[in-house]
Amino acid sequence: MKYLFLIVCFAASVLQAADKPVRIKFKDKTELEGIVSTSINDTQGFTLKTKFGETHYNWSQIDINDLRKSNPELYQFYVQQSHGNTANASVVKIKLRDGTLLEGAVSTSPTDMQGFTFRTRFGSRHYDWTQIDLDHLKQSKPELYQFYLQQSQIDDIKTDEQITRFLRGKFVFRSEANIALKNYGRALDQVTAAMRTTQASQRTKKLSDIVSSNRPVLQAVVQQCQTLYSATRSRPLQALLISYRNAFDALVRNDYASFAYNYKFVQEALSGMD
Repeated sequence: MKYLFLIVCFAASVLQAADKPVRIKFKDKTELEGIVSTSINDTQGFTLKTKFGETHYNWSQIDINDLRKSNPELYQFYVQQSHGNTANASVVKIKLRDGTLLEGAVSTSPTDMQGFTFRTRFGSRHYDWTQIDLDHLKQSKPELYQFYLQQSQIDDIKTDEQITRFLRGKFVFRSEANIALKNYGRALDQVTAAMRTTQASQRTKKLSDIVSSNRPVLQAVVQQCQTLYSATRSRPLQALLISYRNAFDALVRNDYASFAYNYKFVQEALSGMD
């Protein structure tokens, strides 16, 4: 068996958890809205940027139960950090599927869905999860194994709650495989704003401009609705997915009457679920 002895230093990696404001509820019942940024080296909390500036908050200040429901991605980051930082300068042993044992420190990034990096005085090398003996990893470095599970499933929508968040435009897609959906929430916000326009001609013009600027995103939403239909057994959610799919399919085809009918049905149903 071959051994590689590695000496590395971990560089902090910062993840912007979302590109639009999110709501954070605190234990004292106050709420703030802003942009969350996290660092995988920060086990204590995160930074929230509001219009008044940036402030660091500790997990102990946050209403974790509310966080689990309102921002599952940040909640998963909290779970990961509170159970030990994945990337640190301590020596660990990583076994590859070909039997090679690597000894050193691991550098991970929350935005890297594929694997992790070893850094040595000779340079650095990236290893994909497919190269790793995951059974060995689960035993030797359980926190890194949990990080693998989080990263490999980061874009999976499996629960009814996640489907509802997708329909609201609140699900955060991170992997490059879903790059077309990364800004879908912003596109849906633009559509919502356009639908508030009372004058029909102006509303149609705004919707047309949105489609011209976001056609790949809206087409990806249509495809995602079709994919998610089989992910739930909830008849109401299935009905919403069909209507959402029909709405945005009509929108990209410039059928504004059909879009408005289906879109209104979905929005009213989602409002009733608050």
